[in-house]
Order: sequence, then C-alpha cells, then structure tokens
Amino acid sequence: MTQDVRPTASDRPLPRVLRAVVIDALRLGIGERLPTNTHYARTVGGTAGTIQRAMTTLADQGALTTTSHGAGGRTVGSIDLRRAWALAGLDPIRLLLPPGGPEEIEQLSETLTDELTAAGIPHTVRHQRGGARRLDSLGTDRVDVVVVSSGVLDAAAHRVGDDIHVRLLAPGTYYGANQLVSVHRTRDEGTEPHRIAIDRDSPDHVALTEATYPREDGYQYVDHPFPDVPAAVLRGDTDAGIWHRSHSVIPLELAGLTCHQLTAPAETVWSRISAAALVGSGSRPEVKSVLRAIPAVH
Repeated sequence: MTQDVRPTASDRPLPRVLRAVVIDALRLGIGERLPTNTHYARTVGGTAGTIQRAMTTLADQGALTTTSHGAGGRTVGSIDLRRAWALAGLDPIRLLLPPGGPEEIEQLSETLTDELTAAGIPHTVRHQRGGARRLDSLGTDRVDVVVVSSGVLDAAAHRVGDDIHVRLLAPGTYYGANQLVSVHRTRDEGTEPHRIAIDRDSPDHVALTEATYPREDGYQYVDHPFPDVPAAVLRGDTDAGIWHRSHSVIPLELAGLTCHQLTAPAETVWSRISAAALVGSGSRPEVKSVLRAIPAVH
C-alpha cells in the first residue's frame, strides 16, 4: 500500500519564504535592508513570484511592510510583532529567569513578561538559581533567553562564545543601589568577623566577598549559598556574609541581624556587575526583536 503523504506548510514554497522573510526582518529591525530575492531563491527555494506573494501577504495582514530597492532588496518599514510571529508560525520564546525575592528581580521579571504579552509574543517562563547555570542552559533546546547580571555575563563570556544576542540594561537593574549588604549578628556588633560566607558558584558573590573581606586580611571563607547567608549567620555557621536584600516575613533586625552597607571596594565591584543582561540564543535570530521590545528599565 502506498501511503498518501501530504506536504506540510513548511514544505511548500510560500510558507517557507514567508517564514524566512519574517525571521530576517525580526533579526534586522526597522530601517534595515532585507536580503535579496537571489538570497531567498538560494536558501529557501523561492521564485520571484513566490517572494512577491510573501511580501504582499505580510503587508495585507499588517504584519510587515517593506520598501523595494529592486535588485538591491527591500528595507523594513514596519513590523507588527504579534501578526508577524503568528503568520510565520514561530515558536514561543522560552525565558529562564532568576528566582523571585529581591525587589529588582521581581520588577524585571514582571516587566519582561508584561512587555512580551503586550507585544503579542508567545512565551513561557521558568526560574533557576545560579546565573552561570542559566547561561549554560542557552546551549540546550529548552531555553531561548536568560537573565543574568552583567558580572556573570562578563565572567562567563568564554563559555557562551559569540553566538548570542545581548541587551544590557541600566546599572542597578539587577542589583539595586544599597540592595547588597553585609549581614552580621547584632549581638556581635563591635567584634570583627572572622568566618565569612562565600558562594563559589556565584562570580558576583565571590567578587563582592573578596572586595569586602580580603583573604590577605586574615578572613576565612566558609562555603554557603548566598540566599541562605542570613540563616547561616544567625545559626552561627559563619560570622558575616554578603546578601542581596529580599522580601522577608520577619525583618532581619527582629531576627537579631544587622545589615551594613558595602565598603568602598565592594561598591566599585557593584558598579560593574549591577546591570541586568538579557542574553538570547544565537540559534534563534528572531530573539533580537524580543530584546529590542524590552524598554529601558531603571
């Protein structure tokens, strides 16, 4: 028996060309020039007539308008993300965000999801601790965009390579001003701490800890995940540690802890690691449109 195999939409010339044009437009942005007909004929098998039908379909549906330059290609005039995404049949954007808790992270997560929803870009959201681990997830088929600090991005640059899309937000969007503190037990005030919590899985925490409590000054480092620093200090597992202020049912002061502002050397570290970085997978060129759609967050 011969099986009747019907071509899928992606097998037919018009949907293939339409999808390729949309991806290029989303990658390049408004005002940029699309590849030529020759390019589309070579890469997706579109004839001149098919390419023109794709352009007409996109324009008639209000998804994408272009200005023709003849053999020189077309310039992107406008893009409606919602319509272009749907017409091209693009997959949802898979976001991997830090866990909630700190005010800046919750605001950033809310802004990202609200803007993508408003733009009509389908998306899913997951959360994972550890900026370096989130960056490593870009190499899998489960994540398209991750959010990390500028410090983690710099520290892991050699691991992620050049095949990524990056949108760097303003300083303080990942670690707000005065939101990084050193936590001590209140009863120990006036006593120099000796054992200092350090999270070696976090490049930011290591840099801040070493700037605040240099090993050469006699401090001893004790391994602890940075979100658990207040509990570790309160239990007496360590004398002090750097912590990112988070929402807490019981204020640290009522629990017997005192927060100190960063030292001048640590403030210098803060200034270079405090920005949020949105990092997109290079395997999905259309992600660049997602990063452009996010407003400047302050």
